[in-house]
Amino acid sequence: MRATLLAALMFSLPALVGTASADPVLCQKTIAKQYTTLKKKTLKGIGKCLDKENKGDLSGPCPDTITAGKLDIARQKVEGKVAATCSMADAAALGFGGCNFGFPEGSAAEAACSALPVTTPAELAACITCWKEADFFEFLALLYASHAVELCGTLGSSSTICSQGGCASLLGTTPDQRDLGDTGENDCQKGIGKAGIKYLLTREKLLEKCALAGGTRTTCLNDADIQLKLGKAEAKKLAVIQDKCGNRDPLPNLPFCCRTMGNQCVAAADRATCVSGGNDVQEGKTCGGSNTCDPVPGGQQKITWWDTCPRRYCGNYSVTTLADLIACVDDKADEIVDSMLCYQFPNPSAGWICPSSPSGAFLD
Repeated sequence: MRATLLAALMFSLPALVGTASADPVLCQKTIAKQYTTLKKKTLKGIGKCLDKENKGDLSGPCPDTITAGKLDIARQKVEGKVAATCSMADAAALGFGGCNFGFPEGSAAEAACSALPVTTPAELAACITCWKEADFFEFLALLYASHAVELCGTLGSSSTICSQGGCASLLGTTPDQRDLGDTGENDCQKGIGKAGIKYLLTREKLLEKCALAGGTRTTCLNDADIQLKLGKAEAKKLAVIQDKCGNRDPLPNLPFCCRTMGNQCVAAADRATCVSGGNDVQEGKTCGGSNTCDPVPGGQQKITWWDTCPRRYCGNYSVTTLADLIACVDDKADEIVDSMLCYQFPNPSAGWICPSSPSGAFLD
């Protein structure tokens, strides 16, 4: 289906691509508008897919065939409109000098993007798409920790799908990769995903509008109105996650009990091994000394998530509480928004922090 959709679209695409006359302002506005569309469709579409997969309403993996097909069409339309509007003179005037935005210790996906040529408007659009999609998937893999491998293929520097930035080897413990079921834990996960995506979209929209008006990173972040709106966005994110997660703290590998008959249990290396042996997985319990499934001491519920915030520029830190989790979502969203704005406003005078500029990274 994916190949059929692409073939049909590529057949009609030449009608969208003409010879653009030089107009850097229009080019930059077109890039902003078109990639806002792709960003929303990618983050929200795959987020909804993961929510359904967690509940068992979709078999996975995500993106599923229907979502992938829609994203293929959206991607081709975006690139076609950018290529039809922007000339290479526009690209030069805006500061595009190639596609090498990444730094050497990034992921395989970033290396592939860096190697792309930018000699035509179509190649310019493909370059921007490559970097932005790698960032979309990196952010989704952070939010949906129990499906990170599904999203990235592999984690760290070897991923050909997700960006990682520097220090990709310092990801910490890989969370259990599994569907969370129709549970309170999944309600928490869904809240994290929804709130994190909403925050990132809001932050980039505010800063992008300021940048299109001629603002730099410094002037935009120092704008009192923008700071007020960002504060409101952060408060909304905090409220949603706290409401859906309650007192759950993050833990990569949650306890479970492999139940046999009655309340009896056996040791199992992981949930898949338990199920393949014809047994049932009991969440929130452990196989006690009497070989029975017993409640976990303390009884506090958890959320399957990272124990380390995998920040760029070697700024990783431990994640042990829900407050740490929320801070990590903030920090990653802020870093990724900076990078995505760099791909649209690459002139160094604008000050947006590219993945290749770790020395310029700082918290606002």
